[in-house]
Amino acid sequence: MHDNSTSFLMAHDPDVEVYEVGGVPVAAVDMAGMIASMKRYFARGATAPGGFIAFCGAHGIVESQKDARVKDAHRAAWLTVADGRPLFWLGRLLGHRSVGQVPGIESIEAVCRAGVPLGWKHYFLGGADEVAESLAAEMARRVPGLQVVGHETPPFRALSDGEVEAMRARVRDSGAQVAWIGLGAPKQELFMADHVGHLPGLIAMGVGAAFDVNTGRVRRAPRVLQAIGLEWSYRLALEPRRLWSRYSMAVPRFLGIAAASLLARSRKAA
Repeated sequence: MHDNSTSFLMAHDPDVEVYEVGGVPVAAVDMAGMIASMKRYFARGATAPGGFIAFCGAHGIVESQKDARVKDAHRAAWLTVADGRPLFWLGRLLGHRSVGQVPGIESIEAVCRAGVPLGWKHYFLGGADEVAESLAAEMARRVPGLQVVGHETPPFRALSDGEVEAMRARVRDSGAQVAWIGLGAPKQELFMADHVGHLPGLIAMGVGAAFDVNTGRVRRAPRVLQAIGLEWSYRLALEPRRLWSRYSMAVPRFLGIAAASLLARSRKAA
């Protein structure tokens, strides 16, 4: 379901510099910078329009070239952060020293911890059956004092108008300020763009596979692969049938887009 709700969403945090990759404005922030931006967002008050943070990697950049709705969603986000190592490296090559890799997998616990003294309330939405509930319980175990106000797994189909309104009402009535969305990219970006405009005072976080990794259903790549930007290859080895077509197309296309961004910068500097 897509109702063009991005038309009334705020653009990126005006206090954060961005670098464009294939028309997607990526925020030049690290984990601390993202959390600081969330604090600025909440300072606007509970009645301010809802917003969201997109965790973007090479796949997200390529998907945004294929589907204008996906690019619009990234452009409507409060922040689009560099979830993947290659996007972080590209930001550094483009001269943005403040950018860091901000993995969605690590962001859940980091944001939950940062929000405890501020009283942030969390809602978990997505994943397979019982995964959202398991993730909520796991985060409550790891982070003493965490306020979890709801969790649910939407059906794997388009929602009816009545189901959409009921879901929005549940999130609003919970008093949630942070909604963790685990639907996979680019579905979760479109989902957040559709719904957060109807959820004032809330910021949604599209973290996808982080639901499965943080509940132990999927193992994360070894640190050495994370460090050299090959975390995607580990995921491919685990799920070759599902991911082969994605990565065989996304990797070369992203390299072309990255090269174009670097070329444009060098021409501008000349």
